[in-house]
Amino acid sequence: MLNPKAEKKWFWIIIGLGLATRLAASVLNKGYLALDDYYILFFSVPAQSESLALVDTIQSVPEIRSLVPDFIIRVFAKTAYWLGFQDPLSQIQFLFACLGILSIVTVFTGYNLLKFLYTPKGLRTEKRENYKDWIPLSGAFLLSLHFLMPFISTRSLIESMSAPFLLGSAFYFSKYYVLKVKKYLFYSLLLLSISCLFRFQVGVCAIAIFAFVLYDGWKKKDWKDLGYFFVFSVFLFILTGLPDLIFRGSLHSSLISYFRYNLDHSAEYGTSPWYTYLPTVIGVSMLPLLIGKYDGFEWKKIYKELIPVSLFSGIFFVSHSLIPHKEERFLLPIFPLLLLLLSPLAAYWWAKEHRRMSIRRSIFFLVNFILLSLLSFFTIQSNSIDLVRYLHSHKEIKQLYVYKDSIPHLPVSYAYRDPLERYESIESLDEENQPKIPGFDPYTACSSAFVVRKDYVVGGQYPEAPWDLIATFRSSPLEEFAVSLNPNKNKRRSSLYLYKFKLCKDEVVSPQNHLGTVDL
Repeated sequence: MLNPKAEKKWFWIIIGLGLATRLAASVLNKGYLALDDYYILFFSVPAQSESLALVDTIQSVPEIRSLVPDFIIRVFAKTAYWLGFQDPLSQIQFLFACLGILSIVTVFTGYNLLKFLYTPKGLRTEKRENYKDWIPLSGAFLLSLHFLMPFISTRSLIESMSAPFLLGSAFYFSKYYVLKVKKYLFYSLLLLSISCLFRFQVGVCAIAIFAFVLYDGWKKKDWKDLGYFFVFSVFLFILTGLPDLIFRGSLHSSLISYFRYNLDHSAEYGTSPWYTYLPTVIGVSMLPLLIGKYDGFEWKKIYKELIPVSLFSGIFFVSHSLIPHKEERFLLPIFPLLLLLLSPLAAYWWAKEHRRMSIRRSIFFLVNFILLSLLSFFTIQSNSIDLVRYLHSHKEIKQLYVYKDSIPHLPVSYAYRDPLERYESIESLDEENQPKIPGFDPYTACSSAFVVRKDYVVGGQYPEAPWDLIATFRSSPLEEFAVSLNPNKNKRRSSLYLYKFKLCKDEVVSPQNHLGTVDL
């Protein structure tokens, strides 16, 4: 049996380590996972821009997205500015830290759910297997320190911001499943509705709640709870549509626009086979390390308690597998739920092997913490972010030319400076390896710079004198590894080389005192 005092001590140690890791990831990893992640930052940072008031820029938020996630990020960015953080990077790190602190609620929710499900109720006299005592702590560890959690919990992705609310919904759905108390049904639907404000697709999980309420009503020949389900659902649907009604003029206009947009344009983003997500789930769960002979493991009894979590996860996974366009980040809302489903298996092997040397456990911790370090402490998109930070510090650069597709996206929110006078893509070099820049005057070009990606430089496509290499912006180790595995798909993550034009009439222009946002 696990001593309650020891369990409490280890729980708070896990919480402390998870919080510390999230704060470190907020400061050390200034990157973003996807363009959708960055676009929320784009409308909120730098917070001192006149266009970033909290309410009067509703029109700047894309119509297909809810106003709620942008509002939250703007509040954090404005708070950072009011606290004296002038540099946009400091504002971004501050809001990442706020998201990380708030995400700790996921660990508390998951731990309390597993405690509710696997703690003996009443006066039970049967002998309990030791592994059951470890299930709540195993879930807390996975939710706190799984290699993905600190990074995704501190990014402004709508998928990761929706996850704590979806987990909360599953928590109260589980309590309703066990206790049949109507208030838990309402709380579950309420948190699911809030989760939908971040990621509309999580609404499919309402099917699980409806199916159980319908089945339970049919089984008991009592349809009162089904009536409550519809009343609660209609009320919450109207309530969550009010922000769009107030600021955009119609109820759930963002949801309607989102579905219309995806009907017309989803195919443009590419399609993938139905099984695309399976390798992702196997990989992030480190499932091979959980394969073994489970002597005495009560599969039916253990996972009967997790039926609500399984329903949420299964319906979400199947529905997203049927949608042609797939991205791994789309699974982030149910990632904490998947970790809860793994908790009994992890607890079994911990209880069985924790008093002796275990190769399985050693490999798990080694792989997990190596990946956690690479994801949390090395900047994703560091090549383009570091370039923008260089522009933030070197305001004498006023014209930026990009060779072909070396920079598909320039994250300008990481700088606060005079607008660039020119930002253009240059498609070719001449016979002397000089960029073919229309209207380029070499005698007044002291403020010009030229960016080339590593694969072009390796192939000999880079400017020669009087263009001098002045800076290199390298990718993170994880991104370099991704480039080596699939150069064609991941070449945008390669290192960038910045060249400065040196042969000109005047010396380099000194930085201006007036600041403004980088305007492309």
